[in-house]
Amino acid sequence: MARGSLRDKQSGVQVVWNGDEVKARAIKLAQKSSFEIGLDVEGTAKRLCPVDTGRLLGSIMVKSGLGMVDAPENGEKQIQAPTDAFETFVGSSVDYAAYMEYGTIKTSAQPYLRPALDLAKGRAPQIVQIGAKKEFGDYLHPKDQWKQSPEGFTE
Repeated sequence: MARGSLRDKQSGVQVVWNGDEVKARAIKLAQKSSFEIGLDVEGTAKRLCPVDTGRLLGSIMVKSGLGMVDAPENGEKQIQAPTDAFETFVGSSVDYAAYMEYGTIKTSAQPYLRPALDLAKGRAPQIVQIGAKKEFGDYLHPKDQWKQSPEGFTE
């Protein structure tokens, strides 16, 4: 439905339809929140990552379907980027990353990605809420829409 407005003749109240704008803002919020949650997972994974040479730690990265990238600075190859704009991948392209996460017959697991994801799940609602306040704050509370005059509020 397109943007439109309707005015009630008796009360003088005007109702404005902004559904398309709200939908566009919600989509933008979902995409940005996905990447921000990915950044949270990445930061926690780097804190939890076992370090010997630092190669695995330096290879942990975030890729978003929006093209947003947090790539390692050490020239390592990249992880695959998602094709869906609402997806974000966090991981490492280092060949032994999975062995560190899950262990082998000879070595015990030293998980860093799965615990980071579990911790981010608890923070995800707060990340989305902060993003929603930023995305919809000016929309819900425009500064110059209402001005107070001695006679009352005017538009």
